[in-house]
Amino acid sequence: MPSETLLTIDDIDAIAYPAHELADPSPVVAELVAAVEQGRVADDEAAAHAYLLSAEITEKAGDLPAALAYAEKAAAVPGEDELSRACYAELLVKSGREEEGLKVFEALRPELLQDPHASSYVGEALEACGLATVAQEWLSDAAHTLAERTAKSDDGFNAVDILYAVLTERHRIRADLELAHDDLDGLYHEMEAVADGPEVTGQALLYWPEAELAQILQRWPERSDIYGPDWLDHRTNVERNLARWSSSGVVHIALLPGSFEGLLAFAAAEQLDPANPETHADYAEELGETVAGVEWPPQRNAPCWCASGVKYKKCCLPRSRA
Repeated sequence: MPSETLLTIDDIDAIAYPAHELADPSPVVAELVAAVEQGRVADDEAAAHAYLLSAEITEKAGDLPAALAYAEKAAAVPGEDELSRACYAELLVKSGREEEGLKVFEALRPELLQDPHASSYVGEALEACGLATVAQEWLSDAAHTLAERTAKSDDGFNAVDILYAVLTERHRIRADLELAHDDLDGLYHEMEAVADGPEVTGQALLYWPEAELAQILQRWPERSDIYGPDWLDHRTNVERNLARWSSSGVVHIALLPGSFEGLLAFAAAEQLDPANPETHADYAEELGETVAGVEWPPQRNAPCWCASGVKYKKCCLPRSRA
C-alpha cells in the first residue's frame, strides 16, 4: 500500500497496478499526476516514474497525445534518467513528429558508449516506433567503436560490459529484422559463451501471485520473513533472486506460481504441517516435478511475469538493478 508520507517508486507502482484491469484508467493516471504536482513524491526519480507510467497507461488506452504530454513531463524532471528521454523520443515519432524524435534520440546516442543499459532503452525505443533499422546501425557503430577501444586499452571490465550489452541488443534486433549472421554476431556468441562461466540448467523458483500471497500472510504472518511483508517486496525479492541465478550462469529458469489451496491440499495428502517452512519447500519441489512453470525472463516489451499488465522492462526488470 502507498506510504502515509512521501510516495516512493514502490508506492507509485501500487497506485498504478489496478490500471490494467480498468476499462477507463484515467482516475489512476489522475492520481499519479496529482501526486507529482502536489509534491507528494519522495524524489525526482519517483516523479519521473509516475509520469512514465502515466504515459504508458494512456498510450495503452489509445490516447497518444496525452501519453506524449506525460512523457515530455517525465523527460523534463530535474535529474531524470535517459530512459525518460528515450520514451519521449519514441512517442514523438509515433505522433508523427519523427524529425523532433530523432533529435532526441541523437542526443542519447553517445550513451551507447558509456552506459551498459543504454543499448536496451535506446534500441527498444527505436524499434518500438518503427526505426529498428536505425537502431541496428547505431548499435553496429557503437560495437565497432567499443571493440576497438577494448582492444587498444586496458579499460577495465566496464567497457567490456558495455560492449556485451550493445552486442546483445544488436543481435536481438538483427534477429527480428531477419538479417544474416555477421562477424559482430559471432563476437556476441563468443562473449555469451564465456560471460558467466559454466551453465547450469533447469532451475525453478516458487513465487506466490498477489492473491495467493495475501492468503499465505494472513494465515501465517511469520512467513513475511521469507516471502516479504507484501506483494511489492515479494516480487522484488523474486526478481533479484532470478537475476542472481542468471548472472551466475544458470539457464532455462522458470517461475512456479504457488497456490494457497494447493499448499493446503499437498500438506493434507502428505500429512505435513502447512505452517512449517519445510512443507513449503517440499510443496515447491513437488510443483517443480508436475508443473512446467513460467519461463523467465519475459521479453522486455512483453507483459511482466508478475501479471501487473505493465511491460517487463518498466515493471519488475528494474527491481533487479535497484
